[in-house]
Amino acid sequence: MNDAQQNDEARKDCEGGENRAGQKAATQDRILQAAMELFSARGFDRTSISQIAARSGLSRASIFWHFGNKATLFHETCRHFLVPFRKSLERSFDDLEPRARVVDQLSAYEQFIEMNRVTIHAFVSWIFSSAEPADSLRQELLALHAAYIASIERALVDVLEDPREAPEVAMTLVSLLHGNMLLALAGAPESAPAARSRVLHKLVDRALATTAQHRRLL
Repeated sequence: MNDAQQNDEARKDCEGGENRAGQKAATQDRILQAAMELFSARGFDRTSISQIAARSGLSRASIFWHFGNKATLFHETCRHFLVPFRKSLERSFDDLEPRARVVDQLSAYEQFIEMNRVTIHAFVSWIFSSAEPADSLRQELLALHAAYIASIERALVDVLEDPREAPEVAMTLVSLLHGNMLLALAGAPESAPAARSRVLHKLVDRALATTAQHRRLL
């Protein structure tokens, strides 16, 4: 089958059997899953659309129809991977007591890193590469970083002695989380991440305890 025939086949699939949102989303999920597996294992330059098509069980034309080119597919693959973490930031924490609000968000970060260590290791490698797609990923991660800090700030405003300190405290906590992540990716002993996490949570406890004590004295 030549390229023109493949393009026509992809168009018919999208206009016919895939005209429903659910079917389109399922097809895109198959492509994104295959793309992430290959990008993580082989990197951007060594992964081809043909390989992604073979892994997903779809045609090259279908992939081009949905994503246009490999660079766009790479960006959407990275964005799709980060969706669960983004959604965790959008949850309401109003029903939690102050300490739980902060700890829950720290734990969400730690759990996401632990569950996706291999892929995140690939992300870090891409960030420090000179390939053009890394710029797209870098912007995506920086935007997520800003959103996470803002989420931590909101959780801290109601529990700190001086709410004006929330931005600095949030930045400190997130910086410690990032440091713990890099140490884990660098191959620190298996017991080390748990120990670093305990230290981080103790810092939160001390900050909140100091605030609570101050308020009792007022």
